[in-house]
Amino acid sequence: MQLREYQEFAIEQIKQKFQQGNKKVLLVAPTGSGKTVIASRMIEKARKKNKCCLFVAHRRELVMQCSNKLHQFGIDAGVIMAGITGSYLHNTQVASIQTYNARKDNDDFIKPDADLIILDEAHRSTSDTFKKLLEEYPDAYVVGLTATPIRNDGKPLGNIYDELVESSNIRDLTAQGYLVKNRVFAPSIPDLQGLKISMGDYDKRQLDKRMNKTKLVGDTVTHWIKFAENRPTVVFASSIAHSKYIANIFNQNGVPAGHIDSEMNDEDREQVLKDLQEDKIKVLSNCMILTEGWDCPKVSCVVICRPTKSYGMYLQMVGRSLRPHPDKNDTLIIDHSGCIYEHGFPEDVPKWELKRREEKERKKKEPVPIEKQPYTCVKCDFVYKPTKEEPECPNCSHIPTKKEQIMLIKQGRLIELPKMKETKAEDKKRFYAQLLFIAKQKGYKEGWASHTFREKFHHFPHSKMVLPIPPTNEVHNFIKHLQIKKAKSKGVRL
Repeated sequence: MQLREYQEFAIEQIKQKFQQGNKKVLLVAPTGSGKTVIASRMIEKARKKNKCCLFVAHRRELVMQCSNKLHQFGIDAGVIMAGITGSYLHNTQVASIQTYNARKDNDDFIKPDADLIILDEAHRSTSDTFKKLLEEYPDAYVVGLTATPIRNDGKPLGNIYDELVESSNIRDLTAQGYLVKNRVFAPSIPDLQGLKISMGDYDKRQLDKRMNKTKLVGDTVTHWIKFAENRPTVVFASSIAHSKYIANIFNQNGVPAGHIDSEMNDEDREQVLKDLQEDKIKVLSNCMILTEGWDCPKVSCVVICRPTKSYGMYLQMVGRSLRPHPDKNDTLIIDHSGCIYEHGFPEDVPKWELKRREEKERKKKEPVPIEKQPYTCVKCDFVYKPTKEEPECPNCSHIPTKKEQIMLIKQGRLIELPKMKETKAEDKKRFYAQLLFIAKQKGYKEGWASHTFREKFHHFPHSKMVLPIPPTNEVHNFIKHLQIKKAKSKGVRL
């Protein structure tokens, strides 16, 4: 199999790291870049030197994916996984970490020889299961594969790996045609204020209560029909119940949809994935099961209904639809989670580095410059980065006005909603009624309330047949603002 230039380059870089005395190297490559291909070529090269190899993954789908890829390279490998009778005679083994740990103490288990160990989804390497395996092979060379070398729990990968190698990034691979271009729509932003943070991400129970609501799910279906109808789609939900609900609402609206979760048996999971592949369903909803390793290139739309503070999880979700396919020219990302504002566009290039336990000082997240912030078009919900030279929306050509608010990110935190909503007539009446109350209480001249009203809404009240009501803090604060403004205009020091 002919490898791409960046794949060959990655292998050469890993080789150099080994020659420099490093035993464990972490390879960072985007979803869709062919990490399994790189691993297969490294195994092929090791076998030619009569070396034994062990490929380890944490899920059944990843084990079978690697086994199939090795077969394409002409390599017969034994498989260590539940339900499969493998052969320990092969000098290359592909193992499920769970099955390996469950069998290793059995009398009939033959421990594989391993000069080279490759760990898939290597951001999991700090878990006890993987650490115990590595302890059994102290002399082996180790290559970890991951698209996102970060963990929510803060455990540093630098305590496992000696060096990091980057093969490429989403921006470059898209420009070269190895990944498809993405377009992002953000029709809604959830209210996440007050949610607890647990293990570096939103508390699962609280998040589910906030997201699993009829209106939000209905909006998900409505906007999918508007933007992505007939596109093979994967939806990421906040919980199993949320995922099932989304699938049900899609079906009720005439869109064939399925659901998949970790509690389903292998046969049912494989069947629903097959249904998506064969166009028996258009939408597949899931919770935390299709974020890693799953490969279905025909998927051309990702719907994110699962807010997350994890940049790694975000990249894993959007990465499910970036692979090229003959039937698609681009992919759509429909964001109902606020992730685009929390983490930026998929093609924004991060600076990856290994962190070690002794490095306690964390760098403060720099504020994103205004010109580099995502902006949701008020006309079509398309997300882009406007500039002074090109402010118009690339999707609908709308030019944002000064009154249209850009969603700002300050220190990585969402602080403002994207769109201005027109103040309703009843709200204006209520505001004027509160001004009348203050005017009567303070003994202000006739017309004070009308002129103060005009300061806020740029017109006089349409109806003055309003009964006074006690003012809220909002009204008091507005009046205080006007007083300060007036004082400053007269040169009064406050």
